[in-house]
This record gives sequence, structure tokens and C-alpha cells, in this order.
Amino acid sequence: MHAVILAAGEGSRMGGATADVPKAFMDLAGRTLYERQRAAIDPHTQAVTVVLGHAYENVQDQVGDARTVVLEDWDDYENAESLRRGLRGVDDDVLVVNGDVVVTEGVVARLRARHAASDGCNVVACLPGRQAEATAIRCDDRGRVTDYGLITGRRHAGVGVLDRSSLDAARNWLAAHRREWYPGLYTAIETEAVAIPAAHHIEINYPRDRIAARGKLPLNPTDELDVGT
Repeated sequence: MHAVILAAGEGSRMGGATADVPKAFMDLAGRTLYERQRAAIDPHTQAVTVVLGHAYENVQDQVGDARTVVLEDWDDYENAESLRRGLRGVDDDVLVVNGDVVVTEGVVARLRARHAASDGCNVVACLPGRQAEATAIRCDDRGRVTDYGLITGRRHAGVGVLDRSSLDAARNWLAAHRREWYPGLYTAIETEAVAIPAAHHIEINYPRDRIAARGKLPLNPTDELDVGT
């Protein structure tokens, strides 16, 4: 499996914390989001691509062994273009990770297990319950994604798996929607929603989220996460 981390954005709502670094590389209690992401995904992936844009020159020496794709015109597009470019040359199942999201290794294991059992279906993580404050997904009776956006539904958790067999269709959709949010892709290719516990997930969009995230660390909940559910 090949991971693609989308870290091109500035995260302007974070103020000075992201003035000189992409949001994925801002500090969270002594470690960057990127370092925390790698700790969760590395046991489950064979290669990593990081898509950089804003202030990329300040963090290129922090990506370790990852392949780097630089989106110099990052502010002309939305993250669909970041993912499109990150997928270039990849011929494997792909773990897609938003740059402002951290999950536990257990979440990655759950997604891999559900993907392995899905017979080629893509999977995307979501948080339980219904909400309308953040981007969300809706599903049909089979649990397949039908809608995505600023709608009432289950909150998109910023991580998912694209099956290798869907990559051509994914690239075509992304090329046609370069100025949109990439999760709309999940409505165009068969994708199963997988619920993950909120205790295993951090997303930072505002300074208040960063403060709240510190209170959840270390992100190592005592409740066991059944990878088969």
C-alpha cells in the first residue's frame, strides 16, 4: 500500500502557527502532525508520497524517506488537484490522508481490513453520528457513499483507501474537478463508509482544535479498536 499525505495547504485559519510551514508540519505537543501521521501509517504502507505547496522549502528536509511532490501553484486549486498529482506514477492501493488529520494505527488497520474484505471496493473513514458543522458524507442502505459536502451527515474523517482498480477512474474525476474538495470522488466510485471512534481521531482546522487536541494526547485510547468491525 502507498500512502499519499495531502500537505500543500496553508491552513490560514491557524494564524501564525502556519505562517512559515504547511499545517501538517506545525507543532503539536512537541511533534509535528506529519511525524504523528507517519507513526500510524508506516507499519501498514510500503511507500509514502507527501504533496507540498505552501512554504514547502521550509519542510522538505523533514519528510524523511517520503517521495515529495511540490504543488507550487497550490493556491490556485483545491485539494483534488493535490491528490491528482500525488497519484502520478502510483500503481498500488492508496491510503489517502489529509494533512491536518491524525489517527491511531488501529484506525489504519481497520481501514486496511475492511478494504481487504471488500473485494475491490474503496473505503473512507467517518465519525459516528450526524452533524452539520463540518464536511460530511451520506450513504445508502448498503453503506455506500452517495453524497459529500457541507451537508448533514457523518463527518468525513480525512482518511481512506483507494483500491488500485479504481485509480484510473479516480484520476479522471480529479482532473475534471481540480478546484473542488477531493472527497467528492467517493460519490463517483464505489466507496464504503467505515465508522471510527472519535477518540482515535484528531483534526485541526482552528486554533481551538489544536488546544483540544493537546488534551487528547497521547492518542492511544484504552478502548480496543476491533479491526474487523
